Order: sequence, then C-alpha cells, then structure tokens
Amino acid sequence: MSARRHDCPPLRKPDHRTPLRKARGLGSAHDGTGHFMSQRATAAVSFILLLFLAILMVLLAGADYHQARRIIGGPIVASALVFTAAAFCWHMKLGMQVIIEDYVHNELLKYALLVGNVLFSAAIFFMALISIGRVVFSL
Repeated sequence: MSARRHDCPPLRKPDHRTPLRKARGLGSAHDGTGHFMSQRATAAVSFILLLFLAILMVLLAGADYHQARRIIGGPIVASALVFTAAAFCWHMKLGMQVIIEDYVHNELLKYALLVGNVLFSAAIFFMALISIGRVVFSL
C-alpha cells in the first residue's frame, strides 16, 4: 500500500521563479502601446471632426439644395469631410481589430475576420470618398 492518502493532492515541486520569468515565452503583442495610442489619437481627432460636422449641419440647416452642394463642394469643407471619413474608418478598424483579437480564439477564423475588417473599413472609406467626390466634381 502507498503511504500517500487519496484525499490529498500530490506534492508539487515549489516554483521559485519570479512572475516576470514565468511570463516570458508566452508571447507579446509587440505593438500594444502603439495600437493603444493610435486608437486614442483617432478618437480625439474624431471628436474634433464631429464638432466640425455639427457646425456644418447647422450651416446647412437653412440652405437649399444648390447652396448646400456649393458649401460641401468647397475645397476646405470637402477636404475636411474626406479627413473625417478617414479618421472615422480608421478608428472603426482599430476598434474592431481589438475585439477580434481578444475574443476570437480560432486562428483561421481570426485571420479571416481581420482581413474582412480591413476590407470592410476600406470599402466604407472609399464609398465616402466617392460620394464626396461626386459632390465636389459635379459642380
């Protein structure tokens, strides 16, 4: 008969490694800080551009169709709208990327969703770009 009791867990060797040593080899995100800063920067820029959009909506509130097209078709407003679309789409892409990386554990599905995220964000941006371009170049 064994001297060990069956209701006690077996003894394990004590682990004297530091927490840093235990974490090494588990892999790193490599760009976690840069990604975090990019997400915060696009959020700040998007907030400022949202104020621009609110002011633009107030200016366009009483305008007729041709006057609104003339305002939107101006180079400064059109450039700001393109920049707004770029900032919003980039921020959307970064946010969805974090969600996919954190919550999708199947590597093949994760890769497919990340590619789809980039393509979807790019498609939304190009649709906005084409829409703004149609207003600008049809004057």
